[in-house]
Formats: sequence, structure tokens, C-alpha cells
Amino acid sequence: MKRKVIIADDEQHICHLIKALIEWEQYGLEVVGFANDGNKAFQMCEECSPDFLITDIRMPGLSGIELIRKLYDAFPDIKVIIITGYSQFSYAQQALKFRVVDYLLKPIQKEELECALQKGLNLIDAEIVRTLENRNLSLKSMQEIKDNLLILILNSKGQPSKLFNRERFLEEYHLKFQGNTWQLLQIECILNREDNTLSLQEFLGEKIRDIVVGEVKNEKIEILTALMDNSFFCLFNGDREILELLKTALIRIKSKLLVLNDVLQKINFTIGLSNIYGNFNDISACINECESCINYKVIKGKNKIIKYKDVPKAELEAIRFIDGNFRKRFMKAIADADSEEMAGEINELVTLLYRYSGKINGDVVLEIYQMLVKLFYKGIQVFDVTDFREFSQENLIPQKQYFYSIAGAFTYLSDIFQLLLKRCVEEKEDQSSRPIRNAQIYIEEHYREAVTLEEIAKHVGLNETYLSSIFKKQMGKSLIDFLTYIRIQHAKELLIDHCRSVNEIAEEVGFNDAKYFTKRFKKFTGVSPNEYRKLFS
Repeated sequence: MKRKVIIADDEQHICHLIKALIEWEQYGLEVVGFANDGNKAFQMCEECSPDFLITDIRMPGLSGIELIRKLYDAFPDIKVIIITGYSQFSYAQQALKFRVVDYLLKPIQKEELECALQKGLNLIDAEIVRTLENRNLSLKSMQEIKDNLLILILNSKGQPSKLFNRERFLEEYHLKFQGNTWQLLQIECILNREDNTLSLQEFLGEKIRDIVVGEVKNEKIEILTALMDNSFFCLFNGDREILELLKTALIRIKSKLLVLNDVLQKINFTIGLSNIYGNFNDISACINECESCINYKVIKGKNKIIKYKDVPKAELEAIRFIDGNFRKRFMKAIADADSEEMAGEINELVTLLYRYSGKINGDVVLEIYQMLVKLFYKGIQVFDVTDFREFSQENLIPQKQYFYSIAGAFTYLSDIFQLLLKRCVEEKEDQSSRPIRNAQIYIEEHYREAVTLEEIAKHVGLNETYLSSIFKKQMGKSLIDFLTYIRIQHAKELLIDHCRSVNEIAEEVGFNDAKYFTKRFKKFTGVSPNEYRKLFS
């Protein structure tokens, strides 16, 4: 199971730079989101329960120091790494008071960040072991000891020997395994997005635990259980012949889960079963195999029992589908803002995946899904838009847990991509038209004055030639003609009032020369100022 990381910095590009700096998967880590102010960072910590927070020390909302103070009180297990451009000892002193993992100065070096992350990982591993050891006397039962042992194993990525000595641990906790074979069961239970609350997850976890333990009661099988994220894990230990009996138990477990689903009408489940292994330290293989089983649901569908021995070995790699030609066509469709063409490319990809579904597995499909997400976000960089709100790259990747078909996964992506591409185009158009709007507003506010093209261009932040060009292209008239048009429109209103002379009105709307005003007025309206006034007399 990957540990979660949140990156917080008020500059969005810094967040992306930090993410690009590290090969997160090598450390068993996953960046789950960005925050651009302290309040948002704290809110995300409440929602995501991350293992790491990498945060700038100066941010709007809560400052870095205020944020880690709140985290220290509310979520002391989160490992915080401070980044800052300020080399001030007072900051470091305050940060260390709240047990931050490290304090890094910008520009951040890859080696320094890797070192800080490893330090945090070591602290997490040590705390897991220490927590288990310290709770020895207070644990309610031997089963709770076993369950905590499985959590420890899962957190160690299936390599418990890296964290503790097996023989010493078993002796200290009076555990005695039944045989030399091991098998892992994972039941992923996905609630509807709107119903996915922590309390309901815990309720389901307990229900599933009761079902599994009730169906596999056997004095010759040791059972370790754990609930993590959306999955219930059950590690079986016993002789190979005994573990073979689990096959019939799985059918009964599935039947009871279907009944539970009928009652709640909110869940979909997938049952994954690893191969049997003869070495305690091969549990890492069990974990990986169960993950592949769960991923295979994107091909097999929902509410299935998937044994790893039935998951086909992929004959085709993801890169065969997302090849150079596909990338070129897909990126061109994005650059051209052609949603129809982009969706067409995704549809063709789905057709290919179904055609070769016998030569791929769920791991390959979800790798393609992630590659496509990354390719899309790379493509839309040409629009220079960074605010995607709920559809950030980090939010799209975890959505894979809701997919039970190839079409469902990529139709979802296609719909989101089209929505985001439309948003990018609108944002880009808004960016390009903003100087025009600002120029119009400036003219409306200053038409009475001796406004010049140079003055307007300076106000909107563009050079005169470029502003004149884009204004004429978008508005159909030059800036000077627009200024004159605004002046004439205001002059019309004033001419209806017979109290002012034409000379006074000309000066009021920004003309210093009454004769020139009359000439321009007649050109724009077809009549002189006096003739226009007579029309309303």
C-alpha cells in the first residue's frame, strides 16, 4: 500500500516542480494532492490522512508554522517536511519544536528531499514496531495482536524481516503459526462516491470480517485480519492441504457479500486471492498478486472472485497501445482543441483494448489509464492553465477504484478530458480578451481626457503595435475609432440637453477643437451636432 503525500506551496508551479523531482513510487509514496494555502492544506490532511506533508513556511491563510502547530495537535503522526526560501534560525527552531522531519532551503536539491523522505519513512517504520510493542499489555486479545501484525506486514510492503526479527517477535507475543504455507485474501469493497464515508467503511469492514472469519473457522488455520483503505485483508497460515479448502469457502463468502449488497445497495466488491507460498518473507508476492487480482476487475467486472492463478500474464505492454503514433495524434487533437478528435482517439484505444483483452490484464489497463492521464495534462500545458479544481491530475488517478469495465474507465476519462479541454479553451480566450476589456474600460473611464494609444497600451501591459492589432482583430475597429465612438455616444446624450452649446459638449467629451468634433460627429452619425439636436427638439 502506498503512503500518501500532500505538497503545499502558494505557488502552483513549485508544487509541480517538487512532484517532478522525485520518483515517488521507488519510496512506496504517492502524491495525492496540492494545496495553495495553509487552510486548504489542513483541510486536505483531515480528508486524506496523509503520511507526509511537504509545506512552505510562508503561505496565505495559515502560515507553515501555524499549520504544523495545528497538525501537531490534531494529527501528530503526519511527517512534516518544511521548505522555505528564508534561512532564518528562528523558523527552524519553531519547526523543530513541533517535531518536523526536516527543514529544507529553496532551491530544493533532489538528494536533500530524498534524504528527508527516507528519514520520515524510517520514523514511520520505527513507530509501527514501537506501537505494537508498547501495546502488548493493553491489547484485548490474541486476535488483536495478530491483526496488528498484519497491519505491520502490509505497511512494510510485505517485507516484515526489514522491520523485525520474526522469531523474536513471535516469541515475545506468544504467537505460533500452524504451518509453513501462506495465502492472502483481499476483499475490496467500493461504496458509491456519495456514500463513501469513514464510518460506513468501518461498518462494512467489520461485517466482512465477521463473514470471512465465520466461513473459515478451522483450528488448523491461523487467520490475521486487517482493514486498510477500502479493502479487508485476511492472511491465512496453515498446511497446503488445509488452505486448498478455502476455494469452497470463497463461494460462500461471495454469496453473503451479495446478500449484504442487496441490503445496502451501495457497494461493489472484488475478491482477490493470491497463490500459496511456503515462506513467511514471500508475503510481499501475496500482496502484489492480490493487487493484480483487484485490478483485473476492470476486465472481469464487479462482484467477482478473482484468483491470481486465473489472471493472465500480460503478453502486450502498455507502451504498445500508447505508442509514438498515438501520442502524436492525441497531443495534436489537444493542441487543436479538437474534443471530437481527442474522444475518437480514446474510443479507438478502447476498441484495441477489447480486441486484445485476452493478452492483457488489469495492471496493463490501469497503467494505460495513468499514462493517458499524464499525457493529457502534458498536452494542455500549451494553454497555460493550472487551476483544474476537482479534476487535478492527482484526483483523477485514484478514480480507477470505481471502474469495472474498460469502457467505463476510458469513457469517464474521455468525458473529463473534454470538459477540461473546453475549460482550457475558455480560459485561454478569456486571457487573450482580457487586455481588450481592460482597454475598453479604461477608455470609458478616461474618454474626457486627452487619451493616447501609448497611455492605453501601458495601462493594459502590452506594446502599442500588438494592442492595436488584437483590438482591431477582435473589435472590428481601431482603438482610436473606438475612443471616438465612445465620445460621440456620450455627446449624443448631452446634445439632447439644450442648456449646453456644441463647443461646451465637444470639450466635455474630450475634443479640444469644436470643428474637428463636428466633422467626426457627422462621419459617425451622418448628421451634424446641430442637426442631431433638432431631431430631438
